[in-house]
Amino acid sequence: MRPSTLLAWIAVCLTAACSDGGSPGIDLPMSLPFTLTRPDAGEPLTDAEIRGFTSRITGFWKRIDYFTWVAETCHGMDASTGQPDYMIWWHDVDAVKQGDTVTFRHNSAHGGSHNNAEPTSLVLSQAIGAYLASGDPAAGLVVTQFAKSFTAVMEGFVFDAGDPLHCIMARNIVTHNHAFRLPSGKSKAVDYSDWYSTYEGWNAHRVHYPNNPTWGDIYVTTMRSKDDVPYMYRAAAWFPYLIKLAPDDAVRTAIQDALEHMQAFARDIVESGYFIRTKDAEGQPFVPEEDLASLVDYMDLFPGAECDARLASALMGHAEPLDNDCGDGQGSDYDSVAGSINYYNYSIVDQFHLAALHLALAQGHDVLARALLEGLITRLERYRDPASEEPGQANENWERDVSLLLLMGAAIGMPLTSAEAREVHRFLDRAVEDYTDFPTWDLWNPSVPDGTYDFRSGFHPAHRPEAIRIEDIGFLMEYCWSPFANPAGVRFVDCEIVNDPARWGEGG
Repeated sequence: MRPSTLLAWIAVCLTAACSDGGSPGIDLPMSLPFTLTRPDAGEPLTDAEIRGFTSRITGFWKRIDYFTWVAETCHGMDASTGQPDYMIWWHDVDAVKQGDTVTFRHNSAHGGSHNNAEPTSLVLSQAIGAYLASGDPAAGLVVTQFAKSFTAVMEGFVFDAGDPLHCIMARNIVTHNHAFRLPSGKSKAVDYSDWYSTYEGWNAHRVHYPNNPTWGDIYVTTMRSKDDVPYMYRAAAWFPYLIKLAPDDAVRTAIQDALEHMQAFARDIVESGYFIRTKDAEGQPFVPEEDLASLVDYMDLFPGAECDARLASALMGHAEPLDNDCGDGQGSDYDSVAGSINYYNYSIVDQFHLAALHLALAQGHDVLARALLEGLITRLERYRDPASEEPGQANENWERDVSLLLLMGAAIGMPLTSAEAREVHRFLDRAVEDYTDFPTWDLWNPSVPDGTYDFRSGFHPAHRPEAIRIEDIGFLMEYCWSPFANPAGVRFVDCEIVNDPARWGEGG
């Protein structure tokens, strides 16, 4: 164990339990707190183009009943079991149709679903926008169940009744097989059996916790990495808004619990020297050697490396930046070097920048938020400039991924240009074209044959570089509800229709 890791581990373990920093009380900003404009570039969208685009995307959501589809194809533990319920957007799962029943079966041959908090958090952010805009019950169900998964992966990582650490996060938990009826009457089952075993890997272990206080005899996948933490922070930045504005008591209760767990998780990272702790098979905490658990490893090589990650953790846990001065969030040469080594590192860097900006806005750190927003604009302008020779530009998914960053940035203050808005249109329109004829939206439909449908292209439509992924298809809902959407940006969608599910598909 390296010395810095050892010192951080000793310092935190002396406290034995998770720090209770309290829930910071803040007034909720309901508009962008400053004026920020950009010169327009590109051909402006016409009213007809905006109407057509809005009709196509909202009509698609309506045809597949998007949030109902999400709830039907995701799972965790259903409330009918009498045990605490939650839901996760899993990887590495097959859907097995037999007669009128669809069983979601975990399959070790595919993997261990290590980073499922990424799609779970992405869809949660979209559902929050939809629910707060309209009170849509299907969106509200997804909000509640996905937020409960944030709590579940911490409470499920409690070894036994004597374990005081309820703020360390597992990658996932493997609870109990069960079967139940959906509200529609469809028969659904969950089969975790293939994951009732232990293993050790370089980036995760699965361990047996037979005496978990919440779910009893379960298995737990350890070593939560920084890969999907920023997505969780981004969704959690909206949690105070849900607590204040949600019309449903059950939603507010679930969100309050999830927020308190996320704050404690982030405080644990900060107080561990910006390392993400995990636990072993006996429930003892430790810091993994791998850099997946570190937000500080590369500071000697690149001063400022991963500053946004540390800043976002401080804001999530303490509602203050503490001693993290990240300037405009541009980081250092670490960003492009990391991205050139592994393309997925771009997502980590970019999403921590977005998370830090989002939390700064939601917590009223206006000067900090403006600097981070200006830095985000600089970052995305660089990404879109071929002359910058950004290493990620060589990846086939680059333009698609940047189009999503533009839309996510627009929800938290980035005023889009006409050219950028057209990029958003391009990749969302291609998704609608790709996915409209997907044959297994409803696995229970009698026209779908019995058989096994995998998670990559069987019960989820396959990803391709030319189209927004299905887990990203609803980010217009976040944008159209967001109080931070910048009125200085060009108009590219009819938000009145987006915010009213009864009008989805109108104008086509």
